[in-house]
Amino acid sequence: MRQPPGYENKNTPYHVCKLDKALYGLKQAPRAWYSRLSTQLQRLGFTPSKADTSLF
Repeated sequence: MRQPPGYENKNTPYHVCKLDKALYGLKQAPRAWYSRLSTQLQRLGFTPSKADTSLF
């Protein structure tokens, strides 16, 4: 494995990034993405619709 283009560090050429969580390709990916999006929208002051949960 190599460092991604644009993120190379000349002082540590053999260090690589560690993936903590895989989101894409999982069956739970849409649910996890919506959960994070919903949380952020509510923090910004939006409220979810009672008739349609995907509408804020």
